[in-house]
Amino acid sequence: MNTSSIVEKIAADYRLRRRGKLYAGPCPFCGGSSKSDKFNIRPDGGYICRGCGKTGDIITWLREKDGMNCPDAHDRAGRQCRRSAACPASEKCRYGDKKLNSSRTGRNHVRRSRHYPHQQEDRTISEIIPEYPTRVWLSWAEEFVGKCHDRLLKNETELEYLAGRGIDRKSIERFSLGWVSHQYQIAKKDIGLAIEEDGKTNMWVPEGLLIPIYDNGGALHRIRIRRPVAAREKFLKTLKYVWLKGSGNLPMVIMPGESHRGAVVVEAELDAIAIAASHKEVMVIAVGTLHGGVSQELQEILEGTAVILVALDAESKSVDAAAAWKRTFRHAKYWPTPKAKDAGDFFQRGGDLAGWIESGLPPKRSAGSVDSGPASPPVSFSQDEAFSPARERNGGEGEKELYQPESEPECIEIVLSNGKVIYIVQQKNELWERMSAEGKAVFTRWELERLKKATATMDPKQRIKAAMAAIEAKEVFGGYLSRGENYDR
Repeated sequence: MNTSSIVEKIAADYRLRRRGKLYAGPCPFCGGSSKSDKFNIRPDGGYICRGCGKTGDIITWLREKDGMNCPDAHDRAGRQCRRSAACPASEKCRYGDKKLNSSRTGRNHVRRSRHYPHQQEDRTISEIIPEYPTRVWLSWAEEFVGKCHDRLLKNETELEYLAGRGIDRKSIERFSLGWVSHQYQIAKKDIGLAIEEDGKTNMWVPEGLLIPIYDNGGALHRIRIRRPVAAREKFLKTLKYVWLKGSGNLPMVIMPGESHRGAVVVEAELDAIAIAASHKEVMVIAVGTLHGGVSQELQEILEGTAVILVALDAESKSVDAAAAWKRTFRHAKYWPTPKAKDAGDFFQRGGDLAGWIESGLPPKRSAGSVDSGPASPPVSFSQDEAFSPARERNGGEGEKELYQPESEPECIEIVLSNGKVIYIVQQKNELWERMSAEGKAVFTRWELERLKKATATMDPKQRIKAAMAAIEAKEVFGGYLSRGENYDR
């Protein structure tokens, strides 16, 4: 039985409705009315509920809903076990390499270890199946980020440290960086977290520099804290970064306001912020770890990028990690910082971050160059959409300012040759909501990019037909074009 067959059976069992390539309906975990569409499942088995925040893949579904063990779930889905080498149960698992007593044959069965020639050389970057925080966690986290941000703006020592790493006050405000003045424990039940097998009822929040990460819809997605040296000297010396439990799993992505000339991949978010502050024409991605991956959505964007500069920390293992990027994207190249470990260190030593990045990008087109076709709208991947001054501080008590690119009007009206009128706005905001409610065909820059990706393989007639269908759906149903084929209000 393959994954798509299992998904179709799930859709039938739980009365999910087809929406483009997805199935949507009430959540099998937290429930909901028959008209609810908060639960979505893809043909590959990846699912998410926007109500309870439950996420997973087809293996997770088979184990949790059908009560299967891990090997049986992989067999049912027709997939090879990808975790046998790292799995703590590999010695007992029939996909492991140890001797097992087979009750079905009555004799000892030896599982021969498989040999994968050149496995290291053939490795590519991993794909992330997005996981999202719950509403309860978000409610706490947003207020927490706001208070920590205000605290950092009063901490001259940390402001000076960040400035020395290429992050000035303007960047601190833009990216809502914060400061946790002391470590403490917070009850998991108060922020919507489940009690795990270890039985711990509290979540540890360490002191240090707080780095918030936002998803492609502009919502707070993840929190990472960089522990100071003094705290590490007291205990857990090797634990430099801590992801707060309840966070999502997507990497930080910073998009420039206009179309970009390339992408830069780094490990640490602070390095990404320093690069974004120094060069205004590149997309910057902080993968978090040496072997961090990207979502399918981000991979599609990277495939259309002119060049990918893989600027992982300059150390011996980075060469292998960069090779995985080059195997995944033919236009990727290893681009370590010259005579420094990372971007922040390079800046601290007097290096020219902008010049280093510029030397790896394709040359700028001259003013007289002619496009081969209509320019695609710039992608707004929304890291900036949630940053100060776009967010409300302290749970809405502070002043709210909406980020608007200086070079772009708030809304563009376009009359098509057939008389249809469409409207283009920068992001999904109050203006978008109001115009959608009025039955107008209003698109964000991100939605247009999704449409472009979804229709890239169509011929001109098919592309026009698909575009008109999207416009009509907007006029009748409204909603947000989240992946190029389905809508979500």
